[in-house]
Amino acid sequence: MEHLPLPRDPIAGHPDIPLGTHQHHDSEPFDSYPDRHAARVLAARHPHVPTQVDALNGTGAPGAAGIASFQVLDYLQGYLFFSLLGEFLGRADEDGGGEGRFDPRVYMTARWGDDGKPTFIGLSTKRLHDDLKALRTGGWLAHVRRGDERHTHIDECLATAQRTLAGAGDTFPGFMEAYADEMVCLASVGETLDQALQTALSQGPVDDIDPEKVVVHEPAKYDWLPAITPLLDPTSGATKASMVAAGWCPGDISRLCNSFHSVAALYYFTNFKADPDPTAADLHVNCRDHGCDLRIPAEPHHMSPPGEECGCPGTLSFTEEDLVAIYEKGEIPCFSVGKLEDGSLAVALASVALDEESRRDPRSHYVALSHVWSEGMGNPAGNALPFCQVGYVQYWSRMAYQLAEEKMRDGEGGPEQEELGGGVTMLKNTRDVQVFLWIDTLCCPATPGRGKDLCLSRMRAIYSNASAVLVKSSVLSAESVADIARDTEGGVMDVAARIYLSPWMRRMWTLQEGVLAGASHKLNGTGDRLCFSFRDGLLTLDSVVGLLKRAPAREARLAFRMMAEFRDLSPRMWRFAEEGRAEEPKARELFLPMLVNALKYRGLTVASDEPICLATLLDLRINASRGPVAPLIGDDGREVAHPDDAMCELWRRVEEILTKGGGAGLPSDIIFSQVPRVRVAGFRWAPRTLVQYARHGNLYTTHSSKHPASITEDGFRVWLPGARIACAGDPEATARVARLLGPTGHESADNDGDDMDAGEKRPEGDGGAASVGRVIIVNMGDRWYAVRVHGSGEGAETSASPRSESDGRSEGASIDPQRGGDLSGLIESGSADLIFRPDEEVRGPGLLVSARNSSSSSPSSDLESALEGLNLDRAGPRRVRSELPVMIMPVAGPSCVIFGAAQKFIDDSRQAETAETKQAVNGEEAEDQKAERALLVATAEGLVGSSSELKEALYLNVLSRKSSATDGDALDMFLDFIRQVARCGGVWSGERYPDDVEWCVD
Repeated sequence: MEHLPLPRDPIAGHPDIPLGTHQHHDSEPFDSYPDRHAARVLAARHPHVPTQVDALNGTGAPGAAGIASFQVLDYLQGYLFFSLLGEFLGRADEDGGGEGRFDPRVYMTARWGDDGKPTFIGLSTKRLHDDLKALRTGGWLAHVRRGDERHTHIDECLATAQRTLAGAGDTFPGFMEAYADEMVCLASVGETLDQALQTALSQGPVDDIDPEKVVVHEPAKYDWLPAITPLLDPTSGATKASMVAAGWCPGDISRLCNSFHSVAALYYFTNFKADPDPTAADLHVNCRDHGCDLRIPAEPHHMSPPGEECGCPGTLSFTEEDLVAIYEKGEIPCFSVGKLEDGSLAVALASVALDEESRRDPRSHYVALSHVWSEGMGNPAGNALPFCQVGYVQYWSRMAYQLAEEKMRDGEGGPEQEELGGGVTMLKNTRDVQVFLWIDTLCCPATPGRGKDLCLSRMRAIYSNASAVLVKSSVLSAESVADIARDTEGGVMDVAARIYLSPWMRRMWTLQEGVLAGASHKLNGTGDRLCFSFRDGLLTLDSVVGLLKRAPAREARLAFRMMAEFRDLSPRMWRFAEEGRAEEPKARELFLPMLVNALKYRGLTVASDEPICLATLLDLRINASRGPVAPLIGDDGREVAHPDDAMCELWRRVEEILTKGGGAGLPSDIIFSQVPRVRVAGFRWAPRTLVQYARHGNLYTTHSSKHPASITEDGFRVWLPGARIACAGDPEATARVARLLGPTGHESADNDGDDMDAGEKRPEGDGGAASVGRVIIVNMGDRWYAVRVHGSGEGAETSASPRSESDGRSEGASIDPQRGGDLSGLIESGSADLIFRPDEEVRGPGLLVSARNSSSSSPSSDLESALEGLNLDRAGPRRVRSELPVMIMPVAGPSCVIFGAAQKFIDDSRQAETAETKQAVNGEEAEDQKAERALLVATAEGLVGSSSELKEALYLNVLSRKSSATDGDALDMFLDFIRQVARCGGVWSGERYPDDVEWCVD
């Protein structure tokens, strides 16, 4: 496992991989290995005890020989390790010579006891990257071309190896778990060879390589991770527990799995200590998978250890009046702290202009701090910080200024800078340089009002005009980087991983601060004015990227992938206002996915700050005129008063960016997003938030339609396929069946829905009505589909009051207070439209929509309006209202039989005469629901007993979840299916429209 990247101080080291095969000496070709060794393995049974599934499928053939796990390992290790390596590297002759580089003895290791006998014999991959380098320099990999004979052959071998590994779990149940480390080793070796081949193909023959061209380390062609994901899964089990104990936030674990999809990446990160503080695990006990929920302390921390008194002279503070007076002039407040001759401290509060002339004047230069308030430098109560914190920041700010500004001006650094090669510069000490500071805690008025609004309206200018932006994080301050930068062969990933997992990368405010760092100044690279402070020096983002480019071979691909994680901080990626920039097709293509991905796991303490942050990042106009200041998005002098209005302006701005230069505009699939939606008429299709949207579901940024989509006054116009679906059953009758069968299909209806699934709603009206399920079963032609509903329609509801008339503002969209997105309402209406992606098979994300109508219409006009909205023959788009995002999953196999039987059961129970017994209770009539339920259960039992096809389907379904099944289990499963179907009004019938439809979705 030595070929895999590992942190310098790992949670656990490389495991020993015992030699488990006798086939290491096999020198025959890889593709004939199964012919020589598979007969005795694949013809046997593992485990050898026949199961009920074997009996039902007819696979439990008598006389099938059993096979032990060690025999399976013997086959797979010989095949996927020794034989695959021999085929790729070329086999050496018996004396270790010849053209081949693979000597199986070199890929084994042993430990010896005092008696001279081996105590351990195992696998070793220490030589793998050296052999691959030699192969690329002077072997077949040096001149391989895409499509040539050697490429085709090796590609087929890798494909076979990946298929074998992927199928091992099903072929040999329980084997993968028994030999977890061995399987991870096999997957990683295959992935490493695959990456080496793809990189060579991408670069071309060695003789044709341009030495000035950056080496791109390509990912593997085949996906080696899924086969061993359960063995290396960071989201559950012992792996997650060890990571959380090492300081990982659950949100960062989810972000890791969302961003990195290779065996090597997961192996490295699952061994990485996210926070060197042993108490860090306690900080994230309330965090969830969607992101970090660390809270801001009530007051700022001192630099002294907990329990010890700080020796600093007290607290530095400014009055809001002084700060506001400076902002009123169109300038910003900055300060500097110094010592007088008598040893006392002096504080200078200065007013700094934000113009080109000031940027050229060193007396107006300042460094802006970027930090996370939860780490101890925030102060919600006022503009005050302990002097110890201020002194620490000033020391590092001088270093940041020296590293960025002086190097830009002189072209080279002073004696305090250490050039480490590869464009990496590190600053270890500082000279006595005078530079101002801007810290939000001290310089942004703490009290909500005009002063704070003025400051927020200038955040873009504050960070873009700064000579440098200093990133301070306690996690980074505990990391030493000098030795890593000098000795890159020991690995460089720890520096980048420390930044990636720091609290600074989890907040939305810090994204804009990093992107805008010194953007108004001359930039010689990406992030050369964004400075990270470590324990023993400063590194700019540009130097961090340079360090990653010097990663050793075992880290090369992961380091290259990590560079992509920092692209969100690249000023160039966000500069769409620049001349010609918006016309770049690649820039337009990447913009929205980059924006969405950058915010997926970043959080905000105040939700209403989101449009302000986005306005700052995207350079939208922020109203900062005299009088009442509203630092929200506006256009042409129009003031925006509600955050939902601000998000509408945001989506208009994004569309402008994406349509410049003839672009396609907003992606069609955005209507399928599973996040809360804007509550403004005409924009109810639009996501209301991008921050930590993972807590809600997916946000789709692909464009699957053949036609461009556009924002109109009435909604989002898009061409997509769809289907008309209708509830075939009687809602009252099916709801009654669901209620009688109980919340879980086998509990008494007396529970009254106390065990109702999370997030489900009751139909309005009868308080005893059955709760509405979250999966609609649709029969469309000869196919069955499970349509899983996401959310509860919150995007169409409003908890905020519409703009009041007393505001005196008539401009802007108004919030629609009508309730929408109600699944029970759709069931009561009996029909809806289902929009989905264009594909041969209906599957994936979709959207349930209803015909639009007016809340002021009479019932008859409602019907006419609905019919008009659903008329395919009339001119113009179909005007529909967004209701609920869904995920469409084709249903196949036994479940189709069960759903069909469930619908037949519901139809028969509706037609049959229900036995009702009345009894007097306190003088009132009450139904004997127990008798009715008993009748339904008996009917279901009879239906199962009379159909062998249904019974077999139920058994197979039960056995997919547990090891054995009985008739009682089958009946309970059938009742659960009936309950699910009944709770959604029965099986829905669907008919797909023959052509794509032009929709206008609100």
